[in-house]
Amino acid sequence: MHPKTPVSINEAVYRMLRDRLMRGEFAAGQVLGIEELAQTMHTSTMPVRSALQRLAEQRAVERNKSRNMQVPLLSIERLEDIRRSRLLVEGALIEWATPRLERAQMDHLRLLVDKIANALEEPEKLDEGLTNNQTFHFTIYQAANSPTMLSMAESLWLQSGPYLRAARNLMHTAPRPDLHEKILKAMERRDGVAARLAMCQDIAWAFDRLSEVPQALSRAA
Repeated sequence: MHPKTPVSINEAVYRMLRDRLMRGEFAAGQVLGIEELAQTMHTSTMPVRSALQRLAEQRAVERNKSRNMQVPLLSIERLEDIRRSRLLVEGALIEWATPRLERAQMDHLRLLVDKIANALEEPEKLDEGLTNNQTFHFTIYQAANSPTMLSMAESLWLQSGPYLRAARNLMHTAPRPDLHEKILKAMERRDGVAARLAMCQDIAWAFDRLSEVPQALSRAA
């Protein structure tokens, strides 16, 4: 998602936790133990504590009654709020990005779409597919050249993680390669409006499936 430049330990730990949350690796309501995370990430507790504080400011995690950090619980109200916010922010970003994307970027996006589709055919490659899906989206969003909107998109992805996890558990699949193909073809035609519509379909389908089966939220919590 970002250029490979040297970063501090604090920043590296934050980015790692951020990406894991975006991909839905943590369940709704899951307590994020500082010492456990530090051991897993082979670091001290201070960078983890700092990262969790930053993530709390982005509403990706919250303190529970025991004052421990946890992934927020799921609700229909928050589901709808995140859904409509993502449609607005990411729809604008792809429309702005479409005329800016260079040939090399388009070729990279094509490679990612093919990798995502291949990963979905092999369950053991789900994590790889989710990582490439994240890269696909943010390669587009970064091309919009709007740091403010990019920051909003990152925050919304952080808040989306538990919902996307619940959707995967419900449908046993993620994401939809046909929609990625539709997005890519619209961008290749330099049709920003069509690209926006396709991106909104891609964003909405998982949220809409959860809205149709609200009990999946309580099972995921």
